[in-house]
Amino acid sequence: MFSALTGWLLYFTPTLVTWYRVSNGLPAVFPVKQMALFNLLVAWTVVGWFLLLANALGYNPVARIAPKLADYLIRSGLAGTPPPQQGGQPSGSTGQGSCGQCGGSGTLTCTQCQGRGTWYDAPQTASGSPELRHCGACTSSGRLRCTYCGGSGRVNY
Repeated sequence: MFSALTGWLLYFTPTLVTWYRVSNGLPAVFPVKQMALFNLLVAWTVVGWFLLLANALGYNPVARIAPKLADYLIRSGLAGTPPPQQGGQPSGSTGQGSCGQCGGSGTLTCTQCQGRGTWYDAPQTASGSPELRHCGACTSSGRLRCTYCGGSGRVNY
């Protein structure tokens, strides 16, 4: 009985840490209920448990890793899009120019968070604390990859 209780406490440590932080007025990446749901569904994988624990401690490693992983997958051609051209002219086109949608930067301001990435929601009660929110559309970066040029900043004309 003791070992089963210890196992469940260890399994739900990310939720318990989040609850402790929120009850003491510290910011949390996810609300307690959402953390408990994620903990129940994802923590059975070791990587998922460590990511949830990092979120419970106030870090969001996914927001830093996801854009780099997406960029790597696009550049290597593993994401289903062809990799960017490496010099020379692509066949069947007369040239390349700057993308008119993103101005050649390859990214656009996120329309969900207006480029903020993260923000604090006002407390719901007089004794509550502001809650840190993260944009899921841009993974808290405030920028989105331009869909017109695929993030390269260049288009064929």
